[in-house]
Amino acid sequence: MNKKEKIEENPIPPGMQVEFICPRCGNHLAWALPETQINCPRCGCWVTNKNRRKPEQDLMLPLNDDQLTLF
Repeated sequence: MNKKEKIEENPIPPGMQVEFICPRCGNHLAWALPETQINCPRCGCWVTNKNRRKPEQDLMLPLNDDQLTLF
């Protein structure tokens, strides 16, 4: 089984956020909805759900998760 098959097996449920990691420099950017596009401040690469670096097991958080509360 290759990585693409593994990713397709675990689709992202609606309303869940995923971690965006830059595919070029590995910078951890933000937790956001999959439709988001983020510009990496370190290397300038535009990161989307299609090109973001994915960990082996992609964690997902709901929008109202306490772990995402900013101080």
